[in-house]
Amino acid sequence: MGCATGTIKYSLFLFNALWAILGIVVIVFGGLGVGAMPQYYAIGIMVLGGVILLISLFGCCGAIRESCRMLWTYVTLLLILLALIIAFIVLNPRDTFKKYAIQLVEQQWQQELTKPGSMDFIQKTNSCCGRNGPDDYKTIGHLDDIVPSSCCKGNNCMNPSYVYIEGCLSRVEKVFADEAITWQYCEWGLLGFDLIILTLAIILAIHYSNRRRRYNY
Repeated sequence: MGCATGTIKYSLFLFNALWAILGIVVIVFGGLGVGAMPQYYAIGIMVLGGVILLISLFGCCGAIRESCRMLWTYVTLLLILLALIIAFIVLNPRDTFKKYAIQLVEQQWQQELTKPGSMDFIQKTNSCCGRNGPDDYKTIGHLDDIVPSSCCKGNNCMNPSYVYIEGCLSRVEKVFADEAITWQYCEWGLLGFDLIILTLAIILAIHYSNRRRRYNY
């Protein structure tokens, strides 16, 4: 069992190192998502990343110190995290981000009517123009019906072929539909990674508990 125990021990340490890196990535993703998703989602994602990072450090310490108490605590924390991930997968509406993005486009377009330039960031980021298309700027009489430079590739509107023809509502809906699928894969990836580490931690915790029990007799 010695060789197998060592393999499991260092495998758990390696997986926790990857788990820690993943936690940092999740924190960064949440930080970059501020403004592109509901604020409570961004904060929740950053908190999740912080929890993953702290749990991974706890698991590394438990594996290296061969402490069954720390490992069982680590197993408990992983089970709680597993339950939270499952609850998020089950309860989280898949179109939350998309609805938020569409709402943001609508708000910015309303601001554009009184404050020209409000749509610039959305149009540059998503390569789109207007609410439903370039003709929207003709409807509101924007600068002699000329679209803003953010509606064109390289901010060059001299060439008509450079003007984005797709409206921001439809464009953002497509972008976030694709991102929803990516986020779904990430959720299942987190769940699978948690299950792998949980299995290794339980095996190691049981082994150290049995070894400690034998030494006490």
